[in-house]
Amino acid sequence: MSNSRPALLLAAMLLLAGSACVPPIAFHDGLPAWAPEPGGVEWRVGYQHVSAFGADSFNLLGLPFAIPDFSVGYLTPGVRVGLNREPLAFEVGLASVVRTTGGFSALFGGEVGLGYRDPTVNVMFRPSLYLLDVYSDGENGTGVDVARWAQASVLVGNGYRARGLNFAVGGRASDYGAGPLALIGVNLHPVEFRAEVSYMLPVSYYATGRVLTIGLTAAAPTGPEPKPDRQ
Repeated sequence: MSNSRPALLLAAMLLLAGSACVPPIAFHDGLPAWAPEPGGVEWRVGYQHVSAFGADSFNLLGLPFAIPDFSVGYLTPGVRVGLNREPLAFEVGLASVVRTTGGFSALFGGEVGLGYRDPTVNVMFRPSLYLLDVYSDGENGTGVDVARWAQASVLVGNGYRARGLNFAVGGRASDYGAGPLALIGVNLHPVEFRAEVSYMLPVSYYATGRVLTIGLTAAAPTGPEPKPDRQ
């Protein structure tokens, strides 16, 4: 299969042509079940490792694959801002997916978190929409394109920035895949490390195979966090 432009994520051009299938991928974001305090800003960067099994040939961020089983990594830098007090949680942020091998290709977009928070439990619904692709390599040159990629996750976890370990479980879905995910965070103040694992299965006629993704994210506030407004 010929290589598509890096702007076309997961063989989007092939989907338009109706001539190929893709694995059921949904990207990690390294985000837990809680949102920052109002005015709190958190930066993060993560490394995620994708293992696909039984997928047809396809193109991932400009890299062609013609084998059913493969592994590839990507980075996930991002930032988010807390906007609401408990018990309702609200955040907005920027997210990205950056290819780590074979030239440069990256998706950029936004995420919104809506949920419920109290000292013992958090519930978060977090849709993401990536719209901008930036790429540069020897074969396709350098450019910027619009490349839509939408997904959403739902997480349930323990209290806001719990001391020691944070736990969250839930699910994530994109146009092509859906499945369970789990996240464990180790809070070392101010830095938190989050391990994330997901397993995606096809939900579209165009998707084949299954995808296991594991990753590690480091996150920290830009400065002293606002104190929680708790009664």
